[in-house]
Amino acid sequence: MKAGNLGVYVYPEAVVSAPDYAKRLVWEAGVDYFILRAGYGLDFPASVGQAVEVVRGLKVGVCVMMGSWWGRGNIKPLENLPSKSYESRYPMAMPGSAIDAEIAAKYEKACKQFRPDSVCLTHGRFRHPAYLDGIFDEGSEDQEYLARMEAAGIPRAEMLAARSSWEQAMGKTDKETLLKYAENGMIEFLCELSQSDAFKRLVAFRCDTIHRSLRKLRQAVVSCGVSFGSNAYSPTAAAVCGQDYDDSYSEICDFVQPLFPYMEYHHYEPIAAWGRYLLQNARLDEPTAIEAAKRLFYLGGAVCPDSFSELDTCGEGEGGSIRSIVGKELKMCVPYLTKPYKTQPVLRGVQWDKAATDDLIEEAKDLGFNSLIFMGCEYLLKGPSPSADWF
Repeated sequence: MKAGNLGVYVYPEAVVSAPDYAKRLVWEAGVDYFILRAGYGLDFPASVGQAVEVVRGLKVGVCVMMGSWWGRGNIKPLENLPSKSYESRYPMAMPGSAIDAEIAAKYEKACKQFRPDSVCLTHGRFRHPAYLDGIFDEGSEDQEYLARMEAAGIPRAEMLAARSSWEQAMGKTDKETLLKYAENGMIEFLCELSQSDAFKRLVAFRCDTIHRSLRKLRQAVVSCGVSFGSNAYSPTAAAVCGQDYDDSYSEICDFVQPLFPYMEYHHYEPIAAWGRYLLQNARLDEPTAIEAAKRLFYLGGAVCPDSFSELDTCGEGEGGSIRSIVGKELKMCVPYLTKPYKTQPVLRGVQWDKAATDDLIEEAKDLGFNSLIFMGCEYLLKGPSPSADWF
């Protein structure tokens, strides 16, 4: 991967349709790394190859972002989430299933066809933590996955029993104790309440499942002389999604891009879902339930909408909330600067408050991050759009 100190997530169609703007991003904004969002279908449009050639002509790095288990498979889209997150729009194949070989073959073919500097896996995870049933009971529609859980010593019946135990304990535990337990994060919180390590073992199993799959995908990519990396859910709940910033990414990835955009999907939606779960099962009022939910994601005290109605409708949120939440997450990523992979935080280049973005860039630099990625380009350089193609 070349340089990659200032990158942008862009759609290949945008690069092809506005090559002069792409050139200006390099010359005027200092972009040295284009990550082409090629989609989830793995049957790539001609625009991917065309965009690679445009970027090659600019003498900067080019990466192709590729999907994996999303958009295919027998795990149905959800209907009970309030937003248009991927969980509610796309089916999902089960990581670790036979489809891994098909995906790896597609990656190898794409690397040979496009010859990028690197490949970035996107959505290389299980469903995100707003989908509570998915965390506790993912795979109920996939018998192979359930059999692998059983073989790993996590029978589904044990997981369901642990859930019943912690839900009963929530209703019997006082507010102060629940808030104290929540400070240790979701995994320890549920294990403490259930007096069982079943959830911790489930998370370890999910991380191991993703790890085994990533190993196959990496091999397909590096066999073509191409670097391999992944974007990832924020450290606030990455492990629950099966993403391990420590051992797994250290072995598999040349670079990791923690995703901080999607405030609605990755932050407010999970906080609202867990806040409602606590409100339903514990003796908490709404503000306390929301604060407890924030602590489950290591975001205690962060500036955040303080009602469910606001969480459901705030979109990317106000500048103060963006600055507060992403600032905490940047600090959580500091230990990864010593990992073998390159850590490249992803900020939003459109729709965020400019002052908040300015502050986060300075904070990232002060913390030691020398590489940043922007999802969208408007912050860096006013372009030919408001076209979504440059988003």
